Amino acid sequence: MTLAKSNYLHIALSAAVAFFGWSAAHAADTVRVGVFQSISDAGIYIADEKGYFAEQGIHVELQRVSSASTVTTALASGDLDVSGGSPSASIYNAIRQGVPIEIVADKGSTHPGHGYLAFMVRKELADKIKKPEDLRGRTLAATGYAAGSTNEVAVHHLLMSGGVKSNEVKIVAMAFPDVMTSLGTGSVDAGILIEPLVTLAVEKGIAVVWKRADEVYPSQQYAAVLYGPGMTKRHDVGVRFMTAYLKGVRFYNDALKGKIPRKELIDILTKNTSVKTAALYDKMALPGLDPNGALNIKGMEDDMAWFLKEGRMKEPVDIKKIVNTSYVDAVIGKLGVYK
Repeated sequence: MTLAKSNYLHIALSAAVAFFGWSAAHAADTVRVGVFQSISDAGIYIADEKGYFAEQGIHVELQRVSSASTVTTALASGDLDVSGGSPSASIYNAIRQGVPIEIVADKGSTHPGHGYLAFMVRKELADKIKKPEDLRGRTLAATGYAAGSTNEVAVHHLLMSGGVKSNEVKIVAMAFPDVMTSLGTGSVDAGILIEPLVTLAVEKGIAVVWKRADEVYPSQQYAAVLYGPGMTKRHDVGVRFMTAYLKGVRFYNDALKGKIPRKELIDILTKNTSVKTAALYDKMALPGLDPNGALNIKGMEDDMAWFLKEGRMKEPVDIKKIVNTSYVDAVIGKLGVYK
């Protein structure tokens, strides 16, 4: 073999090694993410569709989840790295018992103008139930009631505003679709619904909007981003994931404010969420997604105090020890505060 050929092969081999070494070093980190196919998952879907995760060297595997218990189990076992979830008694109890979950960012709140949950009243009772006191002796349906849910605390705020005790109202637990059905059949007088069921119930003449959640309990932390050990052990990946996620949330806010075409947002949501009718997005109240990822920690502490008082939790946990803002802080340090 001539010297020229030998040098050529050496250079080619070195280039190949360098290329494959670079590829391995920069291979996308896989993150398994639990989604409910809800509108509050918008930040995740936008980040995926717009390529924000790819920009951060992350490959996301989206997995459908359906309940808080599913989320807790999947995060603890490592089947999921990230998921949305409600900061409810069940999550707090699981963390207190040693499940390694961190609450890291906002993923759905009832900020003013974002009452995407609402207390509904049967249409025929609209002139009879006008204030909380009118619920005495009536039947109210709420998802997750008696299970330490965020809906329970919203019910408490409603009743408290009228000086009504919970034992003065018949409160029953049922899933959101069943609440809508029961309003239609007349088996309940009032109930909490979530969009798009709020809008659909009105359009079908089943019920009327009585009070939206942002009026009853403004800025309640209804959902949050949760990191399991599959993510907390990879802090750099956690920061990069959060960077993409908050870019997605900022896109969402920009679209709602008219800074960018709203149609692109709706196209992404109709493709990925369970709300497939584009026209509904112009009628619904949409979730509040904080563009800086900020959590209502004071509200979470107040909710926990209620869970303890009502026996949904036996012992408290220190919210400040289970909320980890370091990921969001790092992102804000790079992207700046959203304005």
